[in-house]
Amino acid sequence: MGLSKLNTAKLLLLVTAFFATFAVYSQDSIKIRQIDSLVNAINLADFKVQNDTIIQNQPEVGLYMRTYLTAITNEKELKKYTNTVNATTQNSGVTKQIISANVFYFHNNKLIKVEEQITDDKKKLELFWYYDDNKPIHYNLSSDKAQDRAEFLLTLSKSMLEKFESQQN
Repeated sequence: MGLSKLNTAKLLLLVTAFFATFAVYSQDSIKIRQIDSLVNAINLADFKVQNDTIIQNQPEVGLYMRTYLTAITNEKELKKYTNTVNATTQNSGVTKQIISANVFYFHNNKLIKVEEQITDDKKKLELFWYYDDNKPIHYNLSSDKAQDRAEFLLTLSKSMLEKFESQQN
């Protein structure tokens, strides 16, 4: 009742692939837990907070929009940047409200995580993007555009860091 050499090779290959996949997933999940710990520490820290509001109402087209910006710093580094948009549209007597938020977290002047949340009248979408050494390592969006979005957020974060650093000098 022994396995044939071919079946043994297939089984060995399957077991090896399973453990290799598990090892890679385990390393990623450890890194994700480390990043989430840093995010938690940033959220609990007593850093300097700067707020701003932008009002972009266009009543002629039925658009009312407020953008709330928050930058959290430790004086030398940008630690967290939040962009929350509250938009209301009125079209043919129908009012629709959309709230979206992008939260960028930084550690040692590098992006570590982005949280995105979009809520409209009927549904809520939450997306998470994790980064290590200026590379996306994990995200929860299942789309053929997910990698492009991850790269876009990384590019956007680099411009935020450059602007912050230029204001420090």
